[in-house]
Amino acid sequence: MSTKKQNTEKEQVTDKVSQDHQITDHNITKSPDHKITDHSITKSPDPKGSKATSKKKAASTAKPADAPAHPITDHQITKSPDHKITDQRTSIVIPYLASKAKGDELRYAVRAWAKHFPEGNIVIIGDKPPWAGKDLVHIPHKPQDKNPQIDVAHKMVAAIASKKVSDVFVWTNDDIYTLCPVDFADIITLKSHGKLLKRGVANGIYADNCKNTVTALKKQGVKDPFDYATHTPVVMEKSSLAKVIERYGCDKEGHLVYSLYANTVFPNHRPIITKNDGSGSICASVYRANPDPKILKRVIASRKWLNNNDAGWKAVEPALKVLFADKCKFEK
Repeated sequence: MSTKKQNTEKEQVTDKVSQDHQITDHNITKSPDHKITDHSITKSPDPKGSKATSKKKAASTAKPADAPAHPITDHQITKSPDHKITDQRTSIVIPYLASKAKGDELRYAVRAWAKHFPEGNIVIIGDKPPWAGKDLVHIPHKPQDKNPQIDVAHKMVAAIASKKVSDVFVWTNDDIYTLCPVDFADIITLKSHGKLLKRGVANGIYADNCKNTVTALKKQGVKDPFDYATHTPVVMEKSSLAKVIERYGCDKEGHLVYSLYANTVFPNHRPIITKNDGSGSICASVYRANPDPKILKRVIASRKWLNNNDAGWKAVEPALKVLFADKCKFEK
């Protein structure tokens, strides 16, 4: 994608988000009870409203004249009267590149969501699987960069721009499987592996992207960021994500986008620390072809999510065939 096209795409996304939500201040404020279902962006005051109401709102959001502009890091959440998450079916957005698939990971991931989070609406960004039915939303998207995290950022931009994706949406992967009934609270809860340190093979793409992420966050005043790359589903809000991608240039330089998002949007939060090994409780990761069968059986019976990498696919495939043997509404 050319620089000119990227800039035009970004401008269109930013304009769209601003128009949809009538943003007049980059800051988002938090309601006193801070309920998780209140994850929506505050709209600007109705210009036809009373002067008293306008003055009251202006006073509540006013900043000292010498206060530094800090549009996202003090981002807190509030509920606008007419914009609740229940107003629109929650989109479950899955980026998909068929050439990288080892088997039917995506089909089982979709069946798992349909079974255990039936209120979700599946959206695939990338390649369209041949078994996709009419209820599955497909957004065509070609790879934009050899750096996986840059390509992810472009797919996120496609999600932001699409009217087919809910304003607050779940972002997940084709190799993450929901093992039991979950609700929105399970997904939106912040989860981390701990502090964001060096990760990946030295001098590798992922390690470089991790380093870029730490450096970018520290420049923004986040001195001790968390590692939110837990390989579990996460929740994001369109306008906030658009600002994060634009602020850090995620569509041009590799970053761990969700770690940027969560550390920027929720800088003072304390996430649940999860381990994806045999001692965890939320998710299990299978990253080899021959895991202990007893441990695999136990984690499948007790965790909320299961995931795998290429090496672990053959180990989890037999269990997935049994757990999710039936077709779902998103298939032909």
